[in-house]
Amino acid sequence: MFSKFKIREMMNKFDAMDVADIADRKLQAKAKRLKKKQGGFTLLELLVVVAILAAIAGTATLALQDTDARASAAAHVTMMDEINKGIRTFRVLNKNQYPDNFDSMLEIAGGAHTLAAPFAAPAAAAAAASFPINELVAHEDVGLVSLTAEVVTLMNDIGMNSLQYLNNGAAYDHDGDLVTTDCESAEITATIADRGNAVVANNIFMSPTSNGCGTPVTLAATDNVLVWTGGYERVMGAAGVEFDSDGAAETVPVAGGGAGTVLTASTDGTPVLMVVGVGPSSTLFNANDLGGMTTVPVYRHVSELQYGRFAALFEIGTFDGVGAGTYLPSEQVNLVAIVDGAGDTKEEELGEWDGTRNTI
Repeated sequence: MFSKFKIREMMNKFDAMDVADIADRKLQAKAKRLKKKQGGFTLLELLVVVAILAAIAGTATLALQDTDARASAAAHVTMMDEINKGIRTFRVLNKNQYPDNFDSMLEIAGGAHTLAAPFAAPAAAAAAASFPINELVAHEDVGLVSLTAEVVTLMNDIGMNSLQYLNNGAAYDHDGDLVTTDCESAEITATIADRGNAVVANNIFMSPTSNGCGTPVTLAATDNVLVWTGGYERVMGAAGVEFDSDGAAETVPVAGGGAGTVLTASTDGTPVLMVVGVGPSSTLFNANDLGGMTTVPVYRHVSELQYGRFAALFEIGTFDGVGAGTYLPSEQVNLVAIVDGAGDTKEEELGEWDGTRNTI
Protein backbone atom coordinates (compact mmCIF):
# COMPACT_ATOMS: atom_id res chain seq x y z
CA MET A 1 0.00 0.00 0.00
CA PHE A 2 1.20 3.50 -0.81
CA SER A 3 1.35 6.19 1.83
CA LYS A 4 -0.80 9.30 1.50
CA PHE A 5 2.32 11.32 0.71
CA LYS A 6 3.32 8.92 -2.08
CA ILE A 7 -0.21 8.95 -3.54
CA ARG A 8 -0.26 12.76 -3.53
CA GLU A 9 3.18 12.83 -5.21
CA MET A 10 1.96 10.45 -7.94
CA MET A 11 -1.21 12.50 -8.49
CA ASN A 12 0.86 15.68 -8.90
CA LYS A 13 3.04 13.96 -11.51
CA PHE A 14 -0.10 12.76 -13.35
CA ASP A 15 -1.54 16.28 -13.32
CA ALA A 16 1.72 17.63 -14.81
CA MET A 17 1.77 14.98 -17.55
CA ASP A 18 0.81 15.93 -21.13
CA VAL A 19 -1.65 13.26 -22.24
CA ALA A 20 -0.70 13.85 -25.88
CA ASP A 21 2.78 12.45 -25.15
CA ILE A 22 1.31 8.96 -24.48
CA ALA A 23 1.87 6.86 -27.57
CA ASP A 24 -0.55 4.06 -26.76
CA ARG A 25 -4.02 5.26 -27.84
CA LYS A 26 -5.90 3.16 -25.28
CA LEU A 27 -3.78 4.45 -22.44
CA GLN A 28 -4.11 7.98 -23.84
CA ALA A 29 -7.93 7.68 -23.87
CA LYS A 30 -8.00 6.39 -20.26
CA ALA A 31 -5.71 9.21 -19.18
CA LYS A 32 -8.01 11.79 -20.80
CA ARG A 33 -11.04 10.35 -18.98
CA LEU A 34 -9.17 10.51 -15.66
CA LYS A 35 -8.20 14.12 -16.36
CA LYS A 36 -11.85 15.05 -16.99
CA LYS A 37 -12.98 13.41 -13.74
CA GLN A 38 -10.45 15.43 -11.82
CA GLY A 39 -11.71 18.63 -13.38
CA GLY A 40 -14.95 18.77 -11.21
CA PHE A 41 -18.39 20.08 -12.29
CA THR A 42 -18.82 22.59 -15.06
CA LEU A 43 -20.96 25.70 -14.38
CA LEU A 44 -23.75 24.24 -16.50
CA GLU A 45 -23.70 21.01 -14.52
CA LEU A 46 -23.87 22.97 -11.25
CA LEU A 47 -26.86 24.98 -12.51
CA VAL A 48 -28.68 21.79 -13.46
CA VAL A 49 -28.06 20.33 -9.99
CA VAL A 50 -29.31 23.53 -8.31
CA ALA A 51 -32.45 23.51 -10.47
CA ILE A 52 -33.18 19.89 -9.55
CA LEU A 53 -32.73 20.62 -5.83
CA ALA A 54 -35.05 23.65 -6.08
CA ALA A 55 -37.74 21.54 -7.76
CA ILE A 56 -37.45 18.90 -5.02
CA ALA A 57 -37.68 21.57 -2.30
CA GLY A 58 -40.76 23.10 -3.93
CA THR A 59 -42.50 19.74 -4.13
CA ALA A 60 -41.68 19.03 -0.48
CA THR A 61 -43.05 22.44 0.57
CA LEU A 62 -46.36 21.76 -1.17
CA ALA A 63 -46.58 18.29 0.35
CA LEU A 64 -45.92 19.62 3.86
CA GLN A 65 -48.20 22.66 3.57
CA ASP A 66 -50.36 23.10 6.70
CA THR A 67 -48.90 19.89 8.14
CA ASP A 68 -48.45 21.45 11.59
CA ALA A 69 -51.99 22.86 11.65
CA ARG A 70 -53.49 19.60 10.45
CA ALA A 71 -51.49 17.65 13.02
CA SER A 72 -52.83 20.00 15.72
CA ALA A 73 -56.37 19.44 14.43
CA ALA A 74 -55.91 15.67 14.74
CA ALA A 75 -54.63 16.12 18.29
CA HIS A 76 -57.61 18.37 19.10
CA VAL A 77 -60.06 15.69 17.96
CA THR A 78 -58.38 13.20 20.27
CA MET A 79 -58.52 15.69 23.15
CA MET A 80 -62.23 16.32 22.58
CA ASP A 81 -62.88 12.58 22.78
CA GLU A 82 -60.77 12.30 25.93
CA ILE A 83 -62.61 15.15 27.67
CA ASN A 84 -65.98 13.66 26.71
CA LYS A 85 -64.97 10.25 28.05
CA GLY A 86 -63.33 11.81 31.10
CA ILE A 87 -66.44 13.72 32.19
CA ARG A 88 -68.70 10.73 31.64
CA THR A 89 -66.30 8.39 33.45
CA PHE A 90 -66.03 10.85 36.36
CA ARG A 91 -69.82 10.84 36.63
CA VAL A 92 -70.01 7.04 36.71
CA LEU A 93 -67.22 6.64 39.26
CA ASN A 94 -68.59 9.40 41.53
CA LYS A 95 -72.16 8.14 41.87
CA ASN A 96 -73.86 10.28 39.22
CA GLN A 97 -71.95 13.47 40.09
CA TYR A 98 -70.40 15.61 37.34
CA PRO A 99 -67.13 17.51 37.88
CA ASP A 100 -67.58 20.93 39.49
CA ASN A 101 -66.18 24.44 39.05
CA PHE A 102 -65.79 24.74 35.28
CA ASP A 103 -64.87 28.14 33.76
CA SER A 104 -67.90 30.33 33.07
CA MET A 105 -66.04 32.40 30.41
CA LEU A 106 -67.83 35.43 31.89
CA GLU A 107 -66.61 38.36 33.95
CA ILE A 108 -67.97 39.85 37.13
CA ALA A 109 -67.05 43.16 38.72
CA GLY A 110 -65.99 43.83 42.27
CA GLY A 111 -66.56 40.27 43.41
CA ALA A 112 -70.34 40.60 43.07
CA HIS A 113 -72.28 38.36 40.74
CA THR A 114 -75.32 40.36 39.75
CA LEU A 115 -74.92 39.51 36.11
CA ALA A 116 -75.97 41.69 33.18
CA ALA A 117 -76.39 41.15 29.43
CA PRO A 118 -73.43 39.91 27.35
CA PHE A 119 -71.16 41.64 24.86
CA ALA A 120 -71.42 44.96 26.68
CA ALA A 121 -68.51 47.36 26.99
CA PRO A 122 -67.34 47.83 30.59
CA ALA A 123 -68.72 50.99 32.18
CA ALA A 124 -67.80 52.65 35.46
CA ALA A 125 -71.45 52.91 36.48
CA ALA A 126 -71.99 49.17 36.02
CA ALA A 127 -70.06 48.23 39.13
CA ALA A 128 -71.78 44.89 39.56
CA ALA A 129 -72.25 43.93 35.89
CA SER A 130 -70.72 40.98 34.07
CA PHE A 131 -69.32 40.81 30.58
CA PRO A 132 -67.87 38.09 28.36
CA ILE A 133 -64.38 39.15 27.41
CA ASN A 134 -64.69 39.25 23.63
CA GLU A 135 -60.97 39.76 23.03
CA LEU A 136 -60.13 36.95 25.44
CA VAL A 137 -62.72 34.30 24.49
CA ALA A 138 -62.80 33.17 20.85
CA HIS A 139 -66.33 31.70 20.98
CA GLU A 140 -68.82 33.55 18.80
CA ASP A 141 -71.85 31.21 18.87
CA VAL A 142 -72.85 32.04 22.43
CA GLY A 143 -75.53 34.08 24.18
CA LEU A 144 -76.62 34.56 27.75
CA VAL A 145 -79.47 33.32 29.94
CA SER A 146 -80.11 33.60 33.67
CA LEU A 147 -80.24 30.49 35.80
CA THR A 148 -83.51 29.71 37.50
CA ALA A 149 -83.89 28.32 41.00
CA GLU A 150 -85.06 24.99 39.54
CA VAL A 151 -82.04 24.71 37.25
CA VAL A 152 -79.63 25.58 40.08
CA THR A 153 -81.18 22.77 42.13
CA LEU A 154 -80.76 20.36 39.22
CA MET A 155 -77.13 21.40 38.79
CA ASN A 156 -76.46 20.98 42.51
CA ASP A 157 -78.06 17.53 42.43
CA ILE A 158 -75.68 16.47 39.68
CA GLY A 159 -72.60 17.86 41.47
CA MET A 160 -72.28 21.25 39.75
CA ASN A 161 -72.30 23.88 42.49
CA SER A 162 -70.02 26.66 41.25
CA LEU A 163 -68.32 28.20 38.22
CA GLN A 164 -65.13 30.23 37.88
CA TYR A 165 -65.75 33.85 36.85
CA LEU A 166 -63.20 36.47 35.90
CA ASN A 167 -63.15 38.93 38.80
CA ASN A 168 -62.92 42.49 37.53
CA GLY A 169 -62.05 43.66 41.04
CA ALA A 170 -59.38 41.09 41.84
CA ALA A 171 -55.94 42.20 43.03
CA TYR A 172 -53.20 40.28 41.25
CA ASP A 173 -49.88 39.97 43.06
CA HIS A 174 -47.54 41.45 40.46
CA ASP A 175 -43.90 41.21 41.58
CA GLY A 176 -44.96 41.43 45.22
CA ASP A 177 -47.32 44.37 44.72
CA LEU A 178 -51.11 44.02 44.70
CA VAL A 179 -52.25 45.78 41.54
CA THR A 180 -56.04 45.99 41.48
CA THR A 181 -56.22 47.23 37.89
CA ASP A 182 -54.45 44.23 36.34
CA CYS A 183 -57.65 42.17 36.19
CA GLU A 184 -59.90 44.91 34.82
CA SER A 185 -61.35 44.48 31.33
CA ALA A 186 -59.27 47.31 29.92
CA GLU A 187 -56.05 45.81 31.31
CA ILE A 188 -56.61 42.06 31.01
CA THR A 189 -54.94 41.67 27.60
CA ALA A 190 -51.94 43.71 28.72
CA THR A 191 -51.70 41.63 31.90
CA ILE A 192 -51.61 38.42 29.85
CA ALA A 193 -49.08 39.86 27.38
CA ASP A 194 -46.79 41.16 30.15
CA ARG A 195 -43.74 38.89 30.40
CA GLY A 196 -42.99 40.27 33.84
CA ASN A 197 -45.69 38.16 35.46
CA ALA A 198 -46.84 34.53 35.34
CA VAL A 199 -50.34 35.17 33.93
CA VAL A 200 -51.31 33.25 30.77
CA ALA A 201 -54.63 33.28 28.94
CA ASN A 202 -55.34 29.59 29.50
CA ASN A 203 -55.20 29.99 33.29
CA ILE A 204 -56.86 33.41 33.51
CA PHE A 205 -59.96 32.03 35.28
CA MET A 206 -57.83 30.58 38.09
CA SER A 207 -57.52 32.50 41.37
CA PRO A 208 -54.95 35.31 41.83
CA THR A 209 -52.88 33.05 44.10
CA SER A 210 -52.54 30.72 41.10
CA ASN A 211 -51.56 33.52 38.70
CA GLY A 212 -55.06 34.14 37.40
CA CYS A 213 -57.84 36.68 37.82
CA GLY A 214 -60.72 34.32 38.60
CA THR A 215 -62.95 33.58 41.54
CA PRO A 216 -65.35 30.71 42.24
CA VAL A 217 -69.02 31.72 42.43
CA THR A 218 -71.53 29.49 44.18
CA LEU A 219 -74.40 29.36 41.70
CA ALA A 220 -77.73 30.93 42.55
CA ALA A 221 -80.90 31.92 40.75
CA THR A 222 -80.49 34.94 38.40
CA ASP A 223 -76.76 34.21 37.87
CA ASN A 224 -76.04 34.27 34.15
CA VAL A 225 -74.30 31.60 32.07
CA LEU A 226 -73.27 31.33 28.44
CA VAL A 227 -75.48 29.23 26.16
CA TRP A 228 -74.88 27.76 22.72
CA THR A 229 -76.40 29.64 19.77
CA GLY A 230 -74.59 27.86 16.95
CA GLY A 231 -77.42 25.64 15.75
CA TYR A 232 -78.36 22.45 17.53
CA GLU A 233 -77.99 20.20 14.50
CA ARG A 234 -74.22 20.77 14.72
CA VAL A 235 -74.00 19.22 18.17
CA MET A 236 -77.19 17.19 18.64
CA GLY A 237 -78.07 15.99 15.15
CA ALA A 238 -81.40 17.82 15.24
CA ALA A 239 -82.39 21.19 13.85
CA GLY A 240 -83.03 23.97 16.34
CA VAL A 241 -83.65 27.69 16.44
CA GLU A 242 -80.65 29.55 15.00
CA PHE A 243 -80.88 32.60 17.30
CA ASP A 244 -80.50 35.06 14.45
CA SER A 245 -81.77 38.60 14.01
CA ASP A 246 -85.13 37.37 12.68
CA GLY A 247 -86.49 36.70 16.12
CA ALA A 248 -83.95 34.73 18.08
CA ALA A 249 -81.92 37.61 19.50
CA GLU A 250 -82.48 41.23 20.33
CA THR A 251 -80.31 44.09 21.55
CA VAL A 252 -81.26 45.64 24.86
CA PRO A 253 -79.71 48.36 27.04
CA VAL A 254 -77.42 47.34 29.86
CA ALA A 255 -76.78 49.09 33.17
CA GLY A 256 -74.03 51.64 32.73
CA GLY A 257 -74.93 52.63 29.20
CA GLY A 258 -73.71 49.55 27.33
CA ALA A 259 -75.69 47.26 25.05
CA GLY A 260 -75.82 43.51 24.90
CA THR A 261 -77.52 40.55 23.28
CA VAL A 262 -80.20 38.66 25.18
CA LEU A 263 -81.54 35.41 23.82
CA THR A 264 -85.13 35.01 22.84
CA ALA A 265 -86.80 31.93 21.44
CA SER A 266 -90.15 31.36 19.79
CA THR A 267 -89.61 27.65 19.18
CA ASP A 268 -91.10 25.58 21.97
CA GLY A 269 -88.85 22.73 23.12
CA THR A 270 -85.52 24.04 21.76
CA PRO A 271 -82.73 22.83 24.09
CA VAL A 272 -80.88 25.29 26.31
CA LEU A 273 -77.21 24.27 26.19
CA MET A 274 -74.97 25.86 28.82
CA VAL A 275 -71.38 26.44 27.61
CA VAL A 276 -68.52 26.17 30.13
CA GLY A 277 -64.76 26.10 29.68
CA VAL A 278 -62.95 22.92 30.72
CA GLY A 279 -60.20 24.65 32.68
CA PRO A 280 -57.70 23.60 35.36
CA SER A 281 -59.89 24.87 38.24
CA SER A 282 -62.41 22.11 37.57
CA THR A 283 -62.46 19.11 39.89
CA LEU A 284 -62.22 17.02 36.72
CA PHE A 285 -58.46 17.60 36.95
CA ASN A 286 -58.03 16.78 40.63
CA ALA A 287 -55.83 13.71 40.39
CA ASN A 288 -56.71 12.78 43.97
CA ASP A 289 -60.39 12.42 43.09
CA LEU A 290 -61.78 9.20 41.72
CA GLY A 291 -61.81 9.50 37.93
CA GLY A 292 -59.76 12.72 37.92
CA MET A 293 -57.77 13.45 34.76
CA THR A 294 -54.08 14.33 35.05
CA THR A 295 -53.68 16.66 32.05
CA VAL A 296 -55.68 19.76 31.12
CA PRO A 297 -56.02 19.78 27.30
CA VAL A 298 -55.08 22.96 25.43
CA TYR A 299 -56.55 24.24 22.17
CA ARG A 300 -53.81 25.64 19.91
CA HIS A 301 -55.74 27.44 17.16
CA VAL A 302 -56.24 30.71 19.06
CA SER A 303 -53.74 33.46 19.75
CA GLU A 304 -51.55 33.43 22.83
CA LEU A 305 -53.71 36.24 24.26
CA GLN A 306 -56.94 34.22 23.99
CA TYR A 307 -58.42 31.60 26.28
CA GLY A 308 -57.35 28.25 24.83
CA ARG A 309 -59.43 25.61 26.59
CA PHE A 310 -62.09 23.32 25.19
CA ALA A 311 -65.74 23.82 26.17
CA ALA A 312 -68.44 21.45 27.36
CA LEU A 313 -72.11 21.84 26.44
CA PHE A 314 -74.63 20.78 29.09
CA GLU A 315 -78.38 20.68 28.45
CA ILE A 316 -80.08 22.50 31.34
CA GLY A 317 -83.56 23.10 29.93
CA THR A 318 -85.79 23.81 26.94
CA PHE A 319 -87.07 27.16 25.76
CA ASP A 320 -90.80 27.55 26.33
CA GLY A 321 -91.51 29.86 23.40
CA VAL A 322 -93.10 32.44 25.69
CA GLY A 323 -90.70 35.25 26.53
CA ALA A 324 -87.17 36.56 26.00
CA GLY A 325 -84.86 33.80 27.12
CA THR A 326 -87.45 32.06 29.32
CA TYR A 327 -87.15 28.31 29.53
CA LEU A 328 -88.21 25.24 31.47
CA PRO A 329 -85.70 23.08 33.37
CA SER A 330 -84.67 19.69 32.04
CA GLU A 331 -85.45 16.56 34.02
CA GLN A 332 -81.70 16.21 34.53
CA VAL A 333 -78.57 18.10 33.47
CA ASN A 334 -76.83 16.16 30.68
CA LEU A 335 -73.52 16.48 28.86
CA VAL A 336 -74.28 16.94 25.14
CA ALA A 337 -70.99 17.65 23.38
CA ILE A 338 -67.46 19.01 23.56
CA VAL A 339 -66.44 21.87 21.25
CA ASP A 340 -63.01 23.36 20.71
CA GLY A 341 -61.73 26.74 21.89
CA ALA A 342 -63.23 28.52 18.89
CA GLY A 343 -66.62 26.79 19.09
CA ASP A 344 -66.05 24.19 16.37
CA THR A 345 -67.53 20.71 16.74
CA LYS A 346 -65.58 17.48 16.47
CA GLU A 347 -66.73 16.95 12.86
CA GLU A 348 -65.63 20.48 11.92
CA GLU A 349 -62.24 19.91 13.53
CA LEU A 350 -61.95 16.66 11.56
CA GLY A 351 -62.51 18.74 8.42
CA GLU A 352 -59.40 20.72 9.31
CA TRP A 353 -57.47 17.50 9.76
CA ASP A 354 -58.39 15.94 6.40
CA GLY A 355 -58.01 19.21 4.49
CA THR A 356 -61.68 19.72 3.55
CA ARG A 357 -61.89 22.79 5.78
CA ASN A 358 -59.42 25.63 6.33
CA THR A 359 -57.50 25.61 9.57
CA ILE A 360 -57.92 28.58 11.87
